[in-house]
Amino acid sequence: MGGFIRNAWYVAAWDNELGDTPLAVRIIDEALVLYRRRDGSAVALSDTCPHRFAPMHRGRIVDDVIQCGYHGLLFDAGGACIHNPVGEGSVPRAARLASYPVVAMNMLLWVWMGDRDKADPRAIPDFGWLDDQATYVMTPTHAMRQPIGYKLIIDNLLDLTHGAFLHPTTLGTEALARGTATVTQAGDRIHYNRWNPQGEPATLFTIAGAAKAGEPVDFWNDMRWDAPGAFYLEVGITQPGRPREEGSFMGSVHILTPESATSTVYRWLIFRNFAKDNAEITRSIEDLVDYAFRKEDEPMLIAVQESMAGRDFWDMKPLLLPSDKAAVLARRTLDRLAATERDERAGAPTTYTIPA
Repeated sequence: MGGFIRNAWYVAAWDNELGDTPLAVRIIDEALVLYRRRDGSAVALSDTCPHRFAPMHRGRIVDDVIQCGYHGLLFDAGGACIHNPVGEGSVPRAARLASYPVVAMNMLLWVWMGDRDKADPRAIPDFGWLDDQATYVMTPTHAMRQPIGYKLIIDNLLDLTHGAFLHPTTLGTEALARGTATVTQAGDRIHYNRWNPQGEPATLFTIAGAAKAGEPVDFWNDMRWDAPGAFYLEVGITQPGRPREEGSFMGSVHILTPESATSTVYRWLIFRNFAKDNAEITRSIEDLVDYAFRKEDEPMLIAVQESMAGRDFWDMKPLLLPSDKAAVLARRTLDRLAATERDERAGAPTTYTIPA
């Protein structure tokens, strides 16, 4: 059940990924090219020239328009062909690239993949922390391509109890397995907050100097998810019984951009409110998180995907535990949104029903 949602904002790139040359991206099985105009604004178009299907990202930017590198056709920021340099120079009506709304916000470039009339920038999740570099110190931006369907990564992020078993020496602690969780949903947004008292501090905090190994702490994880794949996660520690305001925390951004059914670009960044002048701590946090994602999460999720062998999640009748609540709500939200779009295209009333 499901499929990709089109009427949604997807992250095409960190703002610093887009330089002076065309950038190729793939979002929900569509090839796009992004480029930057002289005023700094970003443009998103189809990456396939309608003439001989050459990738537009192999071309170049000429005075704020993009030129196909194969036969020289010029296309403006709206996707219209404005010049044919070959022969008589006529421009057929069919010479057009699909164009996509783009919004630059909080260091990210968001692209709307669906009906242009429904593209409301107010629906973009706010990551305002990223614009506050006076308060927080941040790792560099990261974009890693994972050979995994994005829903499996959502499952992973929305059940952090796995940290006690998959990340025992990096991001997790035994307290994650015995903590308590609160899950709420408002519209298409889910909040998944865990409270893990009197536990061993995770290595993530001991290498940062915010805690000492062997000394118990109270530990929290607060997650916010917006469909289809935008996460904000705050993790923090404080002395047992003391208020959060006295503790140390790290915020993080996790953005999933599905390329295909089995490929996702995972963009992330970590920021913190302590030891702000220590670049060595920043590098240590970055290296630890990168290791956990690539060497612990990714191999497990690849194995899960291989085990499922292309079968539908619900058809496999998964055993559902109380700790699965947030992930199940997210899957059902994505299924509902996809079903609503299918019904709208068919001109039929919505037929989605929640699986038992």
